[in-house]
Amino acid sequence: MVNYLKVLFFIFFIGCEIKSEQLIKSENVNFENVKFNTVTKNLNFSNTQIGNDVDYTKKLITNWFNNNIKTDGLEGELNVNVNSIDINKIREDDFYRFEIKLNIEFTERNKILNKIKTYTVNSIEYGDIKGSFSISDIENLNKNTILKCLKNISRKIISL
Repeated sequence: MVNYLKVLFFIFFIGCEIKSEQLIKSENVNFENVKFNTVTKNLNFSNTQIGNDVDYTKKLITNWFNNNIKTDGLEGELNVNVNSIDINKIREDDFYRFEIKLNIEFTERNKILNKIKTYTVNSIEYGDIKGSFSISDIENLNKNTILKCLKNISRKIISL
C-alpha cells in the first residue's frame, strides 16, 4: 500500500509541476538613425545620479549614441550632453515600478558659418509590474523602459 501511495504522490507532484514563464520579455528596439550636419560628435554626461541602474543607463545611451547618432556634414561638431538621468524605483510585495527621466542637449557648432544650434530634449517613461514576478522580469522591465525613453528622444530630435 505504501508503494502505491508513493507512486500516486509522485504522479501527483509531476502533474502539478508548474513551468515558470517570464512575464516581461526583453524587447529589441530598432532606433532610427539621427543625422546631424557635422563632422565630429562628442558625448558627455553631467549631473547624473550614482548607482548600478545609472551606470547601465549610461552604457545603453553610449551604445545608442555610437550606433544611431550619425554625422554627414563637411564642417562643425556635435556635442551631446546628457544633463540628467533620474531614476526612481518603487518596490512592494506585489508591485514594482521603474521610472526614468532623461534630459539630453544636442549642440551643433559650425565655426566657419558662426552658427550654433541647441536642442534640449526631455523624456519621461515608466513601467509597472503587478503580481508575482522574478528578478529577470525586473531587469527586462528596466531595460525596456530605458530603451523606450531613448526611442522617444530619437523621435523628438528627428521631428525638430
